[in-house]
Amino acid sequence: MTDDSARAKADALDIVREIIRRAGHEIRNALNGVAVNVEVVRSRVAREGAATEVASFAQRAGAQIGEATALTNGLLALVGFVLAAEAEGTLHSVQGASGGSRIELMIYGDRASVFMSDIKHLADRIGVGVEQGATRVILTVSPEGTSHSKV
Repeated sequence: MTDDSARAKADALDIVREIIRRAGHEIRNALNGVAVNVEVVRSRVAREGAATEVASFAQRAGAQIGEATALTNGLLALVGFVLAAEAEGTLHSVQGASGGSRIELMIYGDRASVFMSDIKHLADRIGVGVEQGATRVILTVSPEGTSHSKV
């Protein structure tokens, strides 16, 4: 392995770590929303005549569970595809004109479309752009100032 390819691989893994860090932040936010809404439901149910008031909090908790599930599914898909690309030697960092960090995955066949659908919601929430061209999928991580703060 040349120094350039070793550096490109290390850069790609650093970018993946940043994506995972941001995703973890969003998943924790969604789960915190569930915890808060469930606590409100618990306290309101203890009151008399609170049944109609409780429904909105339970509905919000359910929505947050859906959000956490979607984010988790995207993160798991991302990690699986990145690990496969790394094992196959097709994970690379690439230069980006936008100032963001970029990695390129070579994903063949229908797997690229599956990958795109699995991570789209996650990517939108954590400030990661996703481009697909034939067998290439490029993830661009926007600079820290345009995304979420560090956890």
